[in-house]
Amino acid sequence: MKGKELRKNIMELVEHHWPVHIKELVRNLGLEMNNSNIKKISYHIKELEKTEKIRTKRIGKALIAWPHDMERLRMIYELLRVE
Repeated sequence: MKGKELRKNIMELVEHHWPVHIKELVRNLGLEMNNSNIKKISYHIKELEKTEKIRTKRIGKALIAWPHDMERLRMIYELLRVE
C-alpha cells in the first residue's frame, strides 16, 4: 500500500473506528508496529488534516484522530442543547 491508496484506507478506518490512535491504525492496516510505519501513518494523518477531512488532537504523547464531520455534528448538538 502506498500513497493515495494508503490515505484512502486510513480515512476509512478513521471514519469507522473514531476516535482512533495512530498505533491502532498501524495495527488495523496490518503493518508491522515499528517507528517507520508509525511515522508513515502520522504523515498521512497530517495530510488528511490539511485537507480538512479529519481533526486531530494531542493528548499527552498520543495523537488522536476523528472525522471532520463529527466536529460539525458536535457543534450542532451544542447549539440545540437545552440547559
